[in-house]
Amino acid sequence: METIFIADTPEPMPYGRILIVDDVETNLYVAMGLLMPYKLKVETVNSGLGAIKKITDGNTYDIVFMDHMMPVMDGIEATQKIRELGYTGTIVALTANALVGNDEMFRENGFDSFIPKPIDVILLNKVLKKFVRDKHLNLFRQRL
Repeated sequence: METIFIADTPEPMPYGRILIVDDVETNLYVAMGLLMPYKLKVETVNSGLGAIKKITDGNTYDIVFMDHMMPVMDGIEATQKIRELGYTGTIVALTANALVGNDEMFRENGFDSFIPKPIDVILLNKVLKKFVRDKHLNLFRQRL
């Protein structure tokens, strides 16, 4: 019997740290559920201010998934403030506003990538492999 490997199957990455920032509790719950098969260490906050506090407290993450549209401080303003603090980690926008050209707008405002809502699991998998798995593999290779 031949084993078939499916490239888009979630691959456990228990070494990865993720922060999800979203003002809607249901969105946090759904995102955590989608990340569960990866066995990542996941933290959540419900505001841009909460994300800034996590960073100023010295936390670092492989990816910060930042909701675009939030009250008080939207994801763009929160990301700009986090970048002003000198944070260089990966920040990925989560947005229901997936219009042509938005990828450029997000990059110009400090994001490394974006994922449209509802979250596309194949795109999520690619983002996790690029910014978590591949980053850790490169760090491991540099130590050899």
